[in-house]
Amino acid sequence: MFRKMYRPNLRSGRSLILLFVLSIILYLIASHSYVEIRTNHYEEKLTAVNLMQDYLNVLQTEIQARDIEIDPINDPFQTGLIGTRLSSITTDRGLLSEKQAAINPNIAAIFVEELSSLKAGDNVAIGITGSNPAVNLALYAALTAMQLEPSIIVSLSSASYGANREELTWLDIEAILKEKGMLSFGANYASIGGSENRGIGLSDHGMNALRDAMSRNNVPLILGGSLEENVDLHMQAYDNLIDKDSRYRLFVNIGGGLANVGSEPNARLIPEGLNTKLAERNFDREGVMMKMAKRNINVLHIRRIIRWANKYQLSLSLEEKPVVGEGTVFSSTIHNVTVASICLAILIAAIIAVIVFDRHDRRFMGNIVDPDEEL
Repeated sequence: MFRKMYRPNLRSGRSLILLFVLSIILYLIASHSYVEIRTNHYEEKLTAVNLMQDYLNVLQTEIQARDIEIDPINDPFQTGLIGTRLSSITTDRGLLSEKQAAINPNIAAIFVEELSSLKAGDNVAIGITGSNPAVNLALYAALTAMQLEPSIIVSLSSASYGANREELTWLDIEAILKEKGMLSFGANYASIGGSENRGIGLSDHGMNALRDAMSRNNVPLILGGSLEENVDLHMQAYDNLIDKDSRYRLFVNIGGGLANVGSEPNARLIPEGLNTKLAERNFDREGVMMKMAKRNINVLHIRRIIRWANKYQLSLSLEEKPVVGEGTVFSSTIHNVTVASICLAILIAAIIAVIVFDRHDRRFMGNIVDPDEEL
């Protein structure tokens, strides 16, 4: 009998080389193919962001028209929302970097994300200060875009670089936007703010400036004889601002107003973000946040806006204006699964083809008699 033998086929080697090259090409295609996935409430976020940009544009024009001085170094975008280091209504030191970071319309999208558990028409209790007006604007834009019903109390004094100019307090900023038809709501009540929420340490001139701001903007003053009394007065005011049959779905605190947080240590110890179990903790001094929590109302605490900007990868550059709609709060980029699946299918098909043709060649070569083989 003739002995059958198989000799390696050059075509098999070429097939393996081609398969290797194809694998590399498909890998490069799959690894460099991305798709952008929009986050939930994307349209509401864009609405809020564009609205905040409109706020900034209107305020910039009006502040310049009033010849209010704008520091070109501290306020490189010339928004007019960065105040002075010190004034008669300045209560304590503030971080300039925090005020600058807030001059980003995309901050409004963060609030939409954090308020996303609410629905249009829900009542929201709001506690703000004058210390970071741009953050307040971002919150207002989100409230408007989501059609929520806010009840707002502002601690009118401000830390450094906030709304701390006597002629441009937070209430004056609200008034500009209302006059231009940009806002349909604003602060319902105002307190002095500062130490004990009674402005302890402010000069008589500063106290009078705050009272004058409330008077010219028709916002009533809340002022008790102690911090505890002020907290109780705040709670009464919130209760009076909604129907007896209604309830607040959320309390939002911006900053470290003592009437809201109870004490400065509390402001630092309470986790930023949504707090659902605040009522289970004990505090030496209780603010509005704790009393709301005891009513089974969740609390959203926002203190350091830079942390939130970093969390959602928002630009903190002072060299160029932020791009509206940019950041992980709007969308995330992931590998394109469709392209990767197609590349995988092509590779599998190519491997199968190589195996099939290789087996065919093996059977063919196996039937060839070696002419050099002796009988």
